[in-house]
Amino acid sequence: MKPKVLLSLILATVATAASLQAHDVLTGATLSPYKLSLTPGGNVVVAEGGTGHDDGRVSLVSRWGARHTLLAGLPSSIAESFPTGPTAVADAHRTLYILIGEGDVRGVSAPPVQVPNPDGLSSPIFSSILRARFDPVPDGIRTGFTLAAEHIRALADGRTVTLDNSAGESVELELLTDFRDLDPDPVTSLRSANPFSLTLVGSLTADDLIELGDPSMSVEQGNFAARLHPDSPLGRRLEERTRLYGVDSGLNTVIEVAAATGRWRVVARLAPIPNPLFPGLGGPVVDAVPTAVCATGSGTLLVSLLTGFPFASGLARVAEVDPATGEISEYLGGLTTATDVTVADEAIYVLELSTDFLGQAPGRLLRFDDPGAAPVVVAGGLIGPTGVLVHPRWGQLVVSESFTGRLLRLPLPR
Repeated sequence: MKPKVLLSLILATVATAASLQAHDVLTGATLSPYKLSLTPGGNVVVAEGGTGHDDGRVSLVSRWGARHTLLAGLPSSIAESFPTGPTAVADAHRTLYILIGEGDVRGVSAPPVQVPNPDGLSSPIFSSILRARFDPVPDGIRTGFTLAAEHIRALADGRTVTLDNSAGESVELELLTDFRDLDPDPVTSLRSANPFSLTLVGSLTADDLIELGDPSMSVEQGNFAARLHPDSPLGRRLEERTRLYGVDSGLNTVIEVAAATGRWRVVARLAPIPNPLFPGLGGPVVDAVPTAVCATGSGTLLVSLLTGFPFASGLARVAEVDPATGEISEYLGGLTTATDVTVADEAIYVLELSTDFLGQAPGRLLRFDDPGAAPVVVAGGLIGPTGVLVHPRWGQLVVSESFTGRLLRLPLPR
């Protein structure tokens, strides 16, 4: 079962969760917020799934909670009672990589068999990555851009779309990668792709700076300059060295995309997990349902696994994936409905959609000081949390609640 299905089912938890714990709201003005990213200027970029009427968008949110639309008019449709559109965004300063989720590729059918949508897709660019290059950088933009239907069609046709606003600013858009929408399945007839998280990995080397730039610059300075000027020799070299990693919660895969070409490959396929409640409840196995990916300092990837019905307590986990070999190992266990994972200052933060999903319990944010340590509950009473971001400059954590449209800010534990 996919994250949007789960979120559509938790409406009954709202009153309960809201009464448990009050949190500081950064903004309540987003439309189905999913994953979050941090800009060099210290603002938060959020991918918003919209309301299901082609109103998906990407917004910039300041420390004071001001929300500014960067890009509107992105695909959004209703799938299984919940809106789906943009699900994640990876920030590369002048460039944003925007992940578009499943959309309405599937029709209504009787489980377990699934069928394609007989009416066809409402947008040709679901299950894709858009590359958006802004001038000036997104941190400086206050008047956003809106895509029209003809722009979406042009992107699907492989054309570059440039939009201008009244402030004399611009954004250049390309369809970097178009994933397949459907995959055959022996049990369900088909599976629909649902890309749900994205992270960016890549760096210049000291040799790159000697060859193309100023050898007196540090690698960190070189990376900053390259992302600020992506069309420069340094910028193009960094793009060649950059990979985007994502997860597909529908196909249970971890994906790598070359930022320079858009070429993609499956890094790992996550196997079904034995269901400890079988035969009393559910089938013998459940899907892994990867919901988030983050990079570690050692070059591996951490992937949160939500798992499917019956959402047994303690069955969800965080897997560690080696992108070079595809090797998968368990990193953290004993979780329930995990929706995001991130690492900061050697601590691991994990979001749980619910601590007892079938019991309509709210979600929470956990902190692990190391994989073998017992977790500390950073925050409870969360309503459909799907994204977490560590903001060291603010000394805070930012959490998105997809159902409420809120971004919450929580004190960063010390």
